[in-house]
Amino acid sequence: MKKVFLTSVTIFLAFVVGLVCQGYSNAQETRGRAEQGSYGYERFDSSKKCRTCHKEIYNQYQNSAMAKSQILPWDQAEYFKLALPHTRLDSKVAPVEAGCINCHAPLAFMAGDIPPPPAGKADPKADGVSCEVCHTMVGFDGEVPVNGNFVLKPGKVKYGPRKDIKSSYHKSEYSEFHKSAELCGTCHNETSPYGAWVKETYQEWKKGPYGEANIRCMDCHEPPSRGKSAIMGKKRDDVAQHLFLGSYSQTWMNGSVVVAVYPKKSKIRPGETLKVQVVSVNQRAGHMIPTGSTEERQLWLHLEAKDAKGNIYHIKAPLAPGDTPDKSYSVATNKLAYKDLGYMMDIKDFKGIPRDALPEGDRLFRKIFLNPQGEETIAQWNAANTDVFDNRLSPLEARLENYEWKVPDDVAKGRLTITADINYRRLPQSVAALVGIGEVPVLDVAHDQVTIE
Repeated sequence: MKKVFLTSVTIFLAFVVGLVCQGYSNAQETRGRAEQGSYGYERFDSSKKCRTCHKEIYNQYQNSAMAKSQILPWDQAEYFKLALPHTRLDSKVAPVEAGCINCHAPLAFMAGDIPPPPAGKADPKADGVSCEVCHTMVGFDGEVPVNGNFVLKPGKVKYGPRKDIKSSYHKSEYSEFHKSAELCGTCHNETSPYGAWVKETYQEWKKGPYGEANIRCMDCHEPPSRGKSAIMGKKRDDVAQHLFLGSYSQTWMNGSVVVAVYPKKSKIRPGETLKVQVVSVNQRAGHMIPTGSTEERQLWLHLEAKDAKGNIYHIKAPLAPGDTPDKSYSVATNKLAYKDLGYMMDIKDFKGIPRDALPEGDRLFRKIFLNPQGEETIAQWNAANTDVFDNRLSPLEARLENYEWKVPDDVAKGRLTITADINYRRLPQSVAALVGIGEVPVLDVAHDQVTIE
């Protein structure tokens, strides 16, 4: 009897474990990431075909960076003018020829269309991350999601987070994986050919308070709303809005960080030193900010004073922990940097470009990437060391900093307005000018001001 009981318990536990393991990888039977060239374009429907039934979701998706992940100006320039030429010069970085495409244009990777033609000349299915990529995804290969290790299973079955979906066009299958942050992590976690972590958005989320509370990527980037996911579908309270809003959106960035200014005195005389406390808070991002390709993304704090006659004075940031006067990573400078870009672009006697293209002395929140020569780089595939300096804002962190400014002797009497602005730019303007992609928008993130006498 005891033996029969133990056998029954063992079978029951095996059944339970089987159910749990099925959750994050319906892919176990098809374990193994699809190789480059495994499926042709014809194996996948175009996103326009999805529009027939999913009109509202398609409209949101097509206006997102997700739909344009391979054809946006910087993505085109970074790949065709920097990364691809670099792969022809250095065998160490050769894997990025296909590696970039694996996440930026997954169907081109699957079709073996490497490198794909430039934007406008490639198969339309190579423009970005299509509906089919996410909804034929069944898991990931390996222990952690990283470097595009997702597993696709193309066909008439589309996978999603609901159990009661019926479609006249395709079969639908419930997937626990589609309710997990691991799905996003397959491309938002990345290491360089040198083994350095260059994208850690998924890991930042998982280690932080949002991950601990199980507030997932899609809870913010695909927020639920009442409506229908398909024209023939039932009305629901939690239809995922396929907005994929992020750092391209002024609406999304505004208020992601807040700033507050606290002068130590309410009155000040010319010649005295004004002490100002500035608090910056990552109040909304469930990961570090900035995140993703942090070697190129700029989040900065500009502090200034304006006197009663309208004269403006720049209040420069103090050195952050880890900075030195000779090598300051967190204070904006226009010293020449990024020499490795000249090598990639075959520019003779290239001395570099202004590192930040910002007012010198502003506070930068950033993570530094160094190339094999120990120089700062904005080429993540050429990053050999990414553990040098990191002063970005963690989720829900309040960063307090003390500024000091000697008030000029000729400052106008009357009101003195202290203003703090936090702004965001996806790329230094100096880099954009080098690769010829025009002006990079500056997005307003936070603002505060106080007045003293």
